[in-house]
Amino acid sequence: MRATSILCFGLLAATMTMGSLVSVPAAAQGMGDLNGVAMVTGTCERLVVAGEDMTNTCEGRLIQSIYRTGRTGFTVNIGSGGAITFSGIEGEKPDADSQLQSVDKVIVNGGKDGGPISSKDVTGSCFYENPFKGPAVTKCEGSDAEKGAYVLQFRTDGTPPNVLNYGIEETAKDATDRAFKFGVWSGSRLKGDSANGCVLSRDTDGATTFMVYANVNGAFDLGFYNDAWSFKTETPPSAELLFDGKPYPAVSVVILTPQQLVARGGGEEDGFQALIEQSVQLMLRVGDAEVKVDLKGAPAAVARLWDCVGGM
Repeated sequence: MRATSILCFGLLAATMTMGSLVSVPAAAQGMGDLNGVAMVTGTCERLVVAGEDMTNTCEGRLIQSIYRTGRTGFTVNIGSGGAITFSGIEGEKPDADSQLQSVDKVIVNGGKDGGPISSKDVTGSCFYENPFKGPAVTKCEGSDAEKGAYVLQFRTDGTPPNVLNYGIEETAKDATDRAFKFGVWSGSRLKGDSANGCVLSRDTDGATTFMVYANVNGAFDLGFYNDAWSFKTETPPSAELLFDGKPYPAVSVVILTPQQLVARGGGEEDGFQALIEQSVQLMLRVGDAEVKVDLKGAPAAVARLWDCVGGM
């Protein structure tokens, strides 16, 4: 098998034409239920957090994360590697080209100089327009128990979103063998992937999703996603992977979005699969982040992943 294929090829192969940024099927729960991510570019017109105007720190990129639970979030990056996320539950559609979402939580990552990541309960809502039909506005407003104001207003530049879709294919004829669950691991066929790829995922620490992508060409690549990350796509950070404390040599990293990265390994003889199956723990160190992945049950889950790939 060939283990040098890149995860992003499979993920970026998926496209969508629905009115919202990412289609949301109903399913299970938790960070391992990440269903899709969409990124748009444009202008952050206003950002207010706990009454503080932070518009001048807000960058020109907006990321929407969608989970199979119906939860969704809008994230903007701020200076010093920080990020602000407005999180809630997707609601009604006023018309074919707009969508409502509640806001019940704002997550603040101040970056290197901003202290630990914090979460604030808020009450509010978001409204966003269809970004596939030209410039579109996303606006979120809310307030906390102390009446502190939270506002996000972002206007896209008209460029279509960059969509990463991990959704389960919903065709009735073979849904049962394309979606699977083994303990804390879950997986499904990747929509629109010409190489018949499947994705295996699990929650790691309540904040990070760990993913494995495999396809008929022998790809076996690792991905990590965290709403609070804010990596620069143009300057991939150095990264270190450790299996049971032993460093994996020559790891390179591809940044798909500021919240998601892919770790590349070597060829079949020194690739990731054997280490995933034989190790107890995987650790990723990248930038200031450290993620630990419990690999209990991984051998059986990986076997199910290959069954998914082979289930034509």
